[in-house]
Amino acid sequence: MELLSPAKNADTGIIAINSGADAVYIGASDFGARKAASNSVEDIERLCRHAHLYGAKVYVTLNTILYDSELPQAQRLIHQLHDAGTDALIIQDLGILKLDIPKIELHASTQMHNYDLNRIKFLDDLGFKRIVLARECSLKQIQEIRKTIKAEIECFGHGALCVSMSGQCYMSARLGGRSANRGECAQACRMKYSLLNAEGKVVVDDGYLLSLKDFSTERKIKQMIDSGVDSLKIEGRLKDSVYVANVTAYYRKLIDALTEGKARCSSGSCTYDYTPDLSKTFNRGFTEYFLNPTPGKMADFISPKSMGEEFGTCVSSKGNILTVNTKHQAHNGDGLCCEVGGEIVGFRIEKVVDRNRFLTNNTRQIKPGTIIRRNLNTEFVRAVEHSKTQRKISIELHFSATDSELKLEIIDEDHLSTTSTMPFAAAPAQNPQKAFENLKNSMSKTGSQFQVVDFQVSPSDAAVPFVPNSIANELRRKAIEMHIENRIRHFAPKMSPIPDNDVQYFAPDGDYHLNAANKLAVQFYKDHGCEVTQPAFELLKNTDGLEVMTTKYCIRRELGFCTKLNKKMPEEWLPGNFLLKGQYQDFSVIFDCKDCCMRIYAK
Repeated sequence: MELLSPAKNADTGIIAINSGADAVYIGASDFGARKAASNSVEDIERLCRHAHLYGAKVYVTLNTILYDSELPQAQRLIHQLHDAGTDALIIQDLGILKLDIPKIELHASTQMHNYDLNRIKFLDDLGFKRIVLARECSLKQIQEIRKTIKAEIECFGHGALCVSMSGQCYMSARLGGRSANRGECAQACRMKYSLLNAEGKVVVDDGYLLSLKDFSTERKIKQMIDSGVDSLKIEGRLKDSVYVANVTAYYRKLIDALTEGKARCSSGSCTYDYTPDLSKTFNRGFTEYFLNPTPGKMADFISPKSMGEEFGTCVSSKGNILTVNTKHQAHNGDGLCCEVGGEIVGFRIEKVVDRNRFLTNNTRQIKPGTIIRRNLNTEFVRAVEHSKTQRKISIELHFSATDSELKLEIIDEDHLSTTSTMPFAAAPAQNPQKAFENLKNSMSKTGSQFQVVDFQVSPSDAAVPFVPNSIANELRRKAIEMHIENRIRHFAPKMSPIPDNDVQYFAPDGDYHLNAANKLAVQFYKDHGCEVTQPAFELLKNTDGLEVMTTKYCIRRELGFCTKLNKKMPEEWLPGNFLLKGQYQDFSVIFDCKDCCMRIYAK
């Protein structure tokens, strides 16, 4: 199973590869679903070279919907990314399939709303190499999808959760014109709302009702592998390098332990000088979401921010001196937080007085017994930032010499070989054993990319010639440089046909939920038997009354009032239209128990 990590930029992508990722995904200069994480083609090419050295891959996100005026620019960019060595493009807009583009591997982004089996089967029949499934898919659904399609299956494994079905969220666009399908999501789901029932009674007051915890599948990795998941995706293209390194290393070690290292899809082995820990970098608390057949609490109504690890409980709070019962070691500069008066208060340790007493920048009274959490562990951050984590490819070195030439052959763990020669008249060594040790020592200095697991001299160790260190070092450097280029060429992407099979769409027509924002997307659907009756939400002049979010998450179920689980419901939660009252706009809410989802509409 491939471990796929996010990359805000090329440097973060390189850190992810060095930390054990089999592949990384990164945004280009335009048309990525995280507009704040864009990168030049030159940086992507630099990342591709580093990844291909390790047999890893680089996927570029072009997963926004496109307007007609943007199609020529998108076409040019795709050609540039292909020439830069990109292994695959992750796309949302099906109009891309009608552009004049090179034969580059295409992945169907989760932004295509890959939840319904009919939709997934259609994309598979078209010829997509990989389909990124919706976060809401259960293990049972994944197993059924695996039996049904030929394409690779990519599933989210860790990170932030979009409360809406991906590609079907228009709330941000409705609120302020910042479309999630255009990479400009304003995260309306992380804002405060109140919920009123049909009678106008407030049933939940002033909370982050749509803010989900973060996703974690660490306890479900084996089941995901057994279900046929080809790629496990870590979310976080806006996250910093410490987060990416830590989470990548954690899942790398976990997958290797569960599979005895047999699940790797790339080369080299990693050595870490810190212990990866998911609780020590950004997290809102964790949920297994719908991967778990009996999901527990998914949301946090109190705060949408990082909560971190449980640090201890408050013993006393006097002025800005906080005493905590804790087993953890605190450090100056650590960030703490806790609930005070129904809201999360964050503060910093200015000075560690002793193991349990801290001078902080908080003067608010904290009740004894309050749980204190640490959302910034400065010592851990420094350990990751200054980590000497390395990823090395195992190689064998075979050295031989004639009267006029030295030869060094490198054979790596992927059975790729490179031979370098150098003219040199080598004389027999007076002390063959010492000459062998000197030569082995010189040849073993292979830098940060390789580790020598075997060194041989032909025809035998006893016939080692005398080779000055300067000559041996030059031969080794030349061989290593040649082998690096050999590996990069070998793992460069191959041509892949563009999905264009003649298959019928499963529905005769579709409205704005198809996200068709350009003439080529409209024509694509028409060619496959589907009439686009309404342009994309972003192009509509009037969006009053339209559904702006479809979510499997349900506020009523979250609070224990699911109609399927409760025979007798409190009167205030009886079926009817509810109102989601926000700071900027109000929305209608319908609890669709038949389809087991929650639908939110623009007022």
